[in-house]
Amino acid sequence: MLKSDRIYLRLMEERDIPFKVRWINDSDVNATLNFDYPISEIGTRNWLNKAAANSSRKDFIVCLRENDRPIGYGGLLDIDIKNSKAESYMGIGETDCWGKGYAREIRTIILEYAFMQLGLNKVYSYVWEENKKMIKVNERAGFKVDGKLREDVFSHGEYRSRLIMSILKSEYMKKNNI
Repeated sequence: MLKSDRIYLRLMEERDIPFKVRWINDSDVNATLNFDYPISEIGTRNWLNKAAANSSRKDFIVCLRENDRPIGYGGLLDIDIKNSKAESYMGIGETDCWGKGYAREIRTIILEYAFMQLGLNKVYSYVWEENKKMIKVNERAGFKVDGKLREDVFSHGEYRSRLIMSILKSEYMKKNNI
């Protein structure tokens, strides 16, 4: 289990499927995501079984420490040991938890895991160009914009541009005085 003062991340289990389905199908939540909507519990169960067996990814559920309430998700995709990098993703599914600093904590925990436990050299993230809140979370964590992928993905009925942002282990170490 990975933790901070207010939250912890644990690997996603079957019991978490209803939460993930509800979050992804929520129009307020999925406005910043790139999923095929709607998703079902059966499809999510099939995805989870495949994902859990895939060593190139780690999928976590984010819970509040005070009451074990699941509030979101996050993890690492395409963990590439040879090139020492991975893509990071995250989301807060419970809208009453938005704007309370949990995204910053999730980002911090995932980076510590990637750099200190997995020994990766680079963590990157794709962010919708218009998702200013996520861009700010990444920048506060030390991410820099590597570039813009213009009209990169067809989502929500339109072609959307994404930024690719990353942080190197050396930048993480310097920022955190390690």
